[in-house]
Amino acid sequence: TMSRGKIFILFLLLAAIGLGFYLVPRNRPFESYTQRAIEAFQLKEFERSIELYLKALKLFPNHPKTPQLLLTIGDTYNFSLNNPEKAGKAYEMLTQGFAKSPEARIGFEHAGEMFEKIEDYQKALLAYQGILDNFPEAPNQDLWRYRVAMMAIKMKKFEPGRRSLMAIIDKNPETPIADQVLLQIGNAFFMEGATRHAVEVLNVAAQKFPESPLHSEMLFTLATAYEEVGQLEKALQIYKSIRSSYPNSRVVEKKIEKIASRYQETKLHEANLRQEAKKALMPRSTTESQPSTNLNKRKKNRPVDKTFLKLMEGES
Repeated sequence: TMSRGKIFILFLLLAAIGLGFYLVPRNRPFESYTQRAIEAFQLKEFERSIELYLKALKLFPNHPKTPQLLLTIGDTYNFSLNNPEKAGKAYEMLTQGFAKSPEARIGFEHAGEMFEKIEDYQKALLAYQGILDNFPEAPNQDLWRYRVAMMAIKMKKFEPGRRSLMAIIDKNPETPIADQVLLQIGNAFFMEGATRHAVEVLNVAAQKFPESPLHSEMLFTLATAYEEVGQLEKALQIYKSIRSSYPNSRVVEKKIEKIASRYQETKLHEANLRQEAKKALMPRSTTESQPSTNLNKRKKNRPVDKTFLKLMEGES
């Protein structure tokens, strides 16, 4: 039988081992989890990688690398597993719990782009707005304002979106994205039904930025606006000028055919109206104007005055 002294010594040893376990610095276990997670990711075991990161977060909830892990989990769900719902939750934990961290700024951006891609424009708008609210000194402020405005426009909130775009130009007329902003202001006016304002803005944009990669798109939208207000000659001229530069040349060719046909129909209709008006104003002959005294002498098959009928049809 074991003596009491030996039992006591064994107890002390077990206690020391247990105490040592709790006193071991936790950096090693945390790093071992993250290292295994990285290895799993490299093997394209994405679910396993996330599982290991989540274990690390559970065991070390206040670890300074928590924002980095949340961003990595969100990005893995987003880019590798194409799971926007779970990615959104990870980004939300990051941006709400660590809103001022550098990782949160990236998280806002990735979340905004992800939600925009799946056409959840309200959440995309809030994500981009999060960058403006939490990182006012971050670069590319005009870009984030532009994206916020575009999400509003995509939600068919045309006037608020347009006003936000106009505020970018008002605040910074030399903004490097001025060509994009002016194009979208013109588009917004067009979608609001203010086509003449759209024409004015798009004319300015096309003249001010002839070297912009968006120049042919500006001209295409301008031609569409001219078409809308009935200025077919100008529309046709612009469409012809962007035949080779517009990305979708087939669309331009169809527009040209449609406008040319419509233009010819309009011209023919105008010519017919002028001809009919001339005929209507011509004086009748003396014999035609005098009433017949002998009804039997009237020609039975006297032709009907077609001009008169057409005028009557126009009045009915």
